[in-house]
Amino acid sequence: MDWTFLTIDVNGLDCDRLLSDWRWLVPDTLAPFALTMFGDWFFEDCAGRVFFLDTVSAQLSHIAPSRAAFFVEREKPENLDQWFMADLAMLCWERGLRPGEGQCLSFKLPPVLSGPLEVDNVEVCDLMVHECILGQIHRGVKDLPEGTVINRFLVDGEEP
Repeated sequence: MDWTFLTIDVNGLDCDRLLSDWRWLVPDTLAPFALTMFGDWFFEDCAGRVFFLDTVSAQLSHIAPSRAAFFVEREKPENLDQWFMADLAMLCWERGLRPGEGQCLSFKLPPVLSGPLEVDNVEVCDLMVHECILGQIHRGVKDLPEGTVINRFLVDGEEP
């Protein structure tokens, strides 16, 4: 598998800053070691266990007992889809949606706000903007009852 179109190198990134709006969910004891093209994170804890932050669903889950086990598990088709959205990433790549340095693929209308998981709803976005907005949206809606209708939201006091 060519991982270059599915992942973003975290070396040189200010991960603490990128994760600042996710700290309500991600403890600072987890160390990031990989990032997907869609801005989802892989972390390792002090025992070497691997965790995955799905920014679409705002779920943090334990996915492997070690990084070595993770590297084996990521090759499985179901994990390629679940963790990397590989099919959607490939469609984006084919359509010329190729993030540059400091960018990721992002949903124009996030799925948490009823946006579809489709290539027509994907754009190249600044990684910091992506992480901040999604972290804030998910934090804001996490305690709402299921089925709550969200008919608008504000960014810095204004509608986007």
